[in-house]
Amino acid sequence: MNDHNDYSPEQEPTPEYQQDMPQTLEVDVGRAMPPTMAQHIPMLQPDAMYGTPIDATEATNSRSMLAEGIHFVGNAVLRGPFSVAGQVDGNLAQADGVQVSVVVTETGRVKGDITAHKISVMGHTDGVLDSGQGEVSLHDSASVHGLVRYGRIQVNGADLNATLERVAPARKAI
Repeated sequence: MNDHNDYSPEQEPTPEYQQDMPQTLEVDVGRAMPPTMAQHIPMLQPDAMYGTPIDATEATNSRSMLAEGIHFVGNAVLRGPFSVAGQVDGNLAQADGVQVSVVVTETGRVKGDITAHKISVMGHTDGVLDSGQGEVSLHDSASVHGLVRYGRIQVNGADLNATLERVAPARKAI
């Protein structure tokens, strides 16, 4: 007695039962990605620049962003502008020979040191903000804890619980 309600997975369905079962339908859910054109692959090379730093604060070819919801643990060496909307546990430092900008957005959190020519904070930082002779902007939504080294500073109502240290401009040799 093979009633439709008596079917168990251990039993092989009878042909009558198979007719009543929903038919399976194979659906193509995707295709292989088309082959990509060969692009220039960046190669690591030793720094050959020891002269004047290159201003990469607005460079678009090296722009990076840590998106909201991403948690990065480690240290990063920056060669172009960097925006933090997620969370960084580690140090962010500009590469030798370049000057970069770092923006910590309203959703951004950095627990570690930031070394860049321009630093703008709208989120939370805990550590050293070191712009050397550059500039630091702390906006009204910012919460900054630690040490801030700057050449120029702008504070717009930020929650500032930090030691401020001004770096004097370099004197030109006569």
